[in-house]
Amino acid sequence: MRNKMYYYEIYIENNRGIYTYKSKEKYEIGQWCIVNFINRDKMGLILAMTEESKIQLDISKIKKIKEAAPVLSIPDNLIQLIKWIRNYYISDYYSVIKAVYPGALKLNYSKKAIYQKDFLENEYLIGEDNSENSLDEIKKFNDYMKKRKEVTIATLKKNFSSKIVEKAINEKVISIEKKVILNSKISKGEKKKSEIAEKEIILNDEQQKAVDTIKNSENQIFLLKGITGSGKTEIYINLIKESLKQGFGSIFLVPEISLTVQMIQRLEEEFHNEVAILHSKLTDKEKREEWTFIRNGEKKIVIGARSAIFAPVQNLKYIIVDEEHENTYKQDNNPRYHVKNVAIKRAFLQNDNLEKDETVKSKKIKVILGSATPSFETYYQAQQGDIELVELTKRYKNAKLPKFEVIDLNETAENFSEKLLDKISQTLQKNEQAILILNRKAFSNLLKCKDCGNIPTCPNCSISLNYYKYDNQLKCHYCGYETRFNSTCDECGSHKMRQIGAGTEKIEEELAGLFPSARIVRVDSESVKTKQNYEKVYNDFKNHKYDIMLGTQIIAKGLDFSNVTLVGIINADIILNFPDFRASEKTFQLLTQASGRAGRGEKDGEVIIQTFNRENDVIKKTIESDYEGYYKNEMIIRKMLNYPPFGRIVILVISAAEENLAKEKAQTLRKEIVKNIDTVVKLTTNNFISDAFKSPIYKINGRYRYQIFFKFERENILKIKKIIKKCVGKFQKTEKKLRITIDVDPINMM
Repeated sequence: MRNKMYYYEIYIENNRGIYTYKSKEKYEIGQWCIVNFINRDKMGLILAMTEESKIQLDISKIKKIKEAAPVLSIPDNLIQLIKWIRNYYISDYYSVIKAVYPGALKLNYSKKAIYQKDFLENEYLIGEDNSENSLDEIKKFNDYMKKRKEVTIATLKKNFSSKIVEKAINEKVISIEKKVILNSKISKGEKKKSEIAEKEIILNDEQQKAVDTIKNSENQIFLLKGITGSGKTEIYINLIKESLKQGFGSIFLVPEISLTVQMIQRLEEEFHNEVAILHSKLTDKEKREEWTFIRNGEKKIVIGARSAIFAPVQNLKYIIVDEEHENTYKQDNNPRYHVKNVAIKRAFLQNDNLEKDETVKSKKIKVILGSATPSFETYYQAQQGDIELVELTKRYKNAKLPKFEVIDLNETAENFSEKLLDKISQTLQKNEQAILILNRKAFSNLLKCKDCGNIPTCPNCSISLNYYKYDNQLKCHYCGYETRFNSTCDECGSHKMRQIGAGTEKIEEELAGLFPSARIVRVDSESVKTKQNYEKVYNDFKNHKYDIMLGTQIIAKGLDFSNVTLVGIINADIILNFPDFRASEKTFQLLTQASGRAGRGEKDGEVIIQTFNRENDVIKKTIESDYEGYYKNEMIIRKMLNYPPFGRIVILVISAAEENLAKEKAQTLRKEIVKNIDTVVKLTTNNFISDAFKSPIYKINGRYRYQIFFKFERENILKIKKIIKKCVGKFQKTEKKLRITIDVDPINMM
């Protein structure tokens, strides 16, 4: 009987296609192997087994897998998740595996000497030296190789003369082989005994009830809706701690790296060396090290931003998505996945693999989505009963909710109203701290010529340039273009350039002038670039080395400072005027989250909202803390227009360096897609495909952008996505000058 041959579908590093290889050895799904691909050895990942009968190729020409690679495999549940993401988000294996598996895997080869046998001791080296020395060297060589078994030729030549090495090869004392070495050395960490802090977290009745509900419910997905400061973190820690004692792991996701600082401190206080940290600011080596500890079960708790959702945690019990409404949970390049969807899918995939019997119920993964202002899609699912709603209505340790005051900016010519200045002054006198939020970086948003109205724009992107005073530069926030500002208008030569609007840097300068003795720290993505910067700013502000923290929406989320009693929103209208159907929802969330930073300790908090639009429903409902009322109003509009959560959206962006080419090809692609869709679905107002139109940001990085907007009933979207994938795939094969991006369930409509 001939040896059985196994056939495998394999992803090959840095390639978009999938290839078939064979082997007499049995490999597991998720295992890495080494294959010869276009005359080079490459890493391959086993994605599936396939039957000989299903193979279309001549099987005699199928290459064999060379060997298993000495790399940790990807667990089966993550392989299933990779396949789902690829299909759902119309992506490819290359992009998805790069997102899931940490850091680049590169194969390097070195020539290795492999021990075969001893030199016979009566052999002499021919040389000028006497035979005594030669005999010593032979003994030394024998001992060295016997002990090591395998060593690189380079190392061998450092320790012995090239003469003895050559003789050893000729006498077949050693054999020479090209061996794979991976550039992913992991520093061996000491296995520390896991510790859990024994101090008990005292929960109030409401929190205890929430913990019991989540633990005992048959449901798998929960929305923990708790007002700001209601102590959601204590609930998360309680659940993680209890499951850890039973040998289960957890993944804790936060929307921003800046928030991991405070959460890491909390989790490390409780769980010491059980905590692994994953986020985009780590180097490849750091990511791989953490991944290895997690995969080997040495660390059971993972905290991080988006990519931590792929951590290979053993015995995973809880996935916690804190501040689930945040836009940063959506990846903005390929694969454009949303963490919330991936978390829920990961739980369902793993739970489906468990049998339905009683003993296994306790092993099911549960997903907890936490927020004071859930995204309307999530809250809708909770209202429909697809997600179990758990509510917290009181602030933790009886802290009071802050008082609100709205200031009309139409009545003041400055960035700061008298009222806000007065409140900042009182706060500083009481030795308390203030947080001021402005959703703009830079010194001012734009410059405008008083004489001709010209606004300097980026030559690569159709976006106004932002002025940074500290280095007198105009910068583009999309492509990074910079130019010196020479105080004159490029159009008419006038010197009357005035600043419009103010960014964080301008506000910082004004504040310093108004409160010269106040210690001010500015936090935006320009001033705080690394994890260490975030940690330092967070700890310094917590320890009251600063009196005022000024920043963009980065600081509106989740930060907990007991001495902050005043929060000022310098201009609430900035996001409200965005071209996006979620603009008012995002404004409501930002205002509520920001105001939640005030009065978290024993002191009362106040929130001042400055706006040009005080009658707006968003502002009113924020002050009334009426999430439900605002949600109901918004849902009426969404249903009428068939926006999510009712309809589903896909956006295609077609870009090219030539303006006419982008326009013409976008129109051609649209026609092709419409022709295919017409055979499946009749277009109504609820099923809509826009014309190919200029993207709201028309030019980025020298490329012109057109987009096509698809809005469809939920039941049709699967068919539509298949058609889009097929048409785009065909198009990209012939149109090499075009870039096409597909965004399924987009968050950013720009």
